[in-house]
Amino acid sequence: MAEDNDTGTYRRTYIKGAGAASFVAMTGLAGCSGDGGDGGSDGGDGGDGDGGDGDGGDGDGGSSGNANQNTMTLQANSPAATDSVHGDVAAWIGDIVSERTDGAVDVEAFRNSELGGQAQSVQDVSSGALDIYVIPYALTAIVDMQEAQVFDTPYMYDPDNPYEDIYEKTDPQDSEPAREVIENLAEQADIRSLGAVAQGTRRVSLKIDEGTEPPRNPEMLSNYTMRAVPIGMYAEALNGLGAETTNIDFSEVPQALATGSVDGQENPYNIIRSSQIYEEQTHIIETNHMHVPLAILMHEGVYQDLSDSQQQAFFDAVREVQPRATELLRSNLEDTKQLFRDEGLTIVGPDDIEYDAYRSATRSRIRDQFPDLTDTIESLAHDDYQP
Repeated sequence: MAEDNDTGTYRRTYIKGAGAASFVAMTGLAGCSGDGGDGGSDGGDGGDGDGGDGDGGDGDGGSSGNANQNTMTLQANSPAATDSVHGDVAAWIGDIVSERTDGAVDVEAFRNSELGGQAQSVQDVSSGALDIYVIPYALTAIVDMQEAQVFDTPYMYDPDNPYEDIYEKTDPQDSEPAREVIENLAEQADIRSLGAVAQGTRRVSLKIDEGTEPPRNPEMLSNYTMRAVPIGMYAEALNGLGAETTNIDFSEVPQALATGSVDGQENPYNIIRSSQIYEEQTHIIETNHMHVPLAILMHEGVYQDLSDSQQQAFFDAVREVQPRATELLRSNLEDTKQLFRDEGLTIVGPDDIEYDAYRSATRSRIRDQFPDLTDTIESLAHDDYQP
């Protein structure tokens, strides 16, 4: 890491390219970014309806030093919109870091994939063409880092206090299992996690024929075809819940639902609302299968250019914004649920389904499909992560 110098001026020496070629197989990443479903509207489903997929942008990320103001300016990208956790968290962190470093480090926050789509941005953070990206950990699979998907494991966090559990289990300084995964990510992909905020809780939405009982267990859900996010941990979670799955780009989901190509999908509440998916659905099943951490990812070279105190300012800032993120996620939850009820949707809560059957089947699927991650999952889970 760089030492503090006499002038307090830092300048990146990395050469910015146009951005690595996007990972073609991941162009349907919709459903992975966004704010998590507990409040607000962010204009896209986890990277989904906000243009977060694909090759958008021109790769013009990267930091710049300003010798006159003795400031290192870091550029942060997000696929989400203003007034959402996903869209605003980089700006929140930047305000704190700027204050703590007396203006020596500044964060310029970009939203709505202004600096590139998901595949491009993950690769750009890895290459150094982008300084910071805010996205769920599982997206690092784009640069062949499968291990970090462990943080998105379904039914892993404490269901009674999921967000607080996320903050504890993903802390890069206080959680030993997290530290090991994060160090591997930094060493192998040049991507450093500074910690995470909660993205939200994912639920199943379906179009169910009138007079038909909603699926209360995996066997009943097997009668439905659902759109799956084409990332290992997400797709296997939905398979574990029992559904037949197909990969569809998020931009095509509303039409697919309208034509009956698929019966449903899974996402946080606010994405179901902002993308107007609910207009083609009759039920939401609160499987509550994934509480997803939203990682603050920084290029390793940028991280090493920061002094010890500046690095710590980022870690501290992430911790300080976590309660704010939690409050924003939860603040509009009931309003969103009431809107759905007013539009004629039926919300089936955890007490009205065979929740343990869903959890058991999904955990069994994950253990079978990710044997190399099982030890880490067990070290992070709030219990022994048995089916």
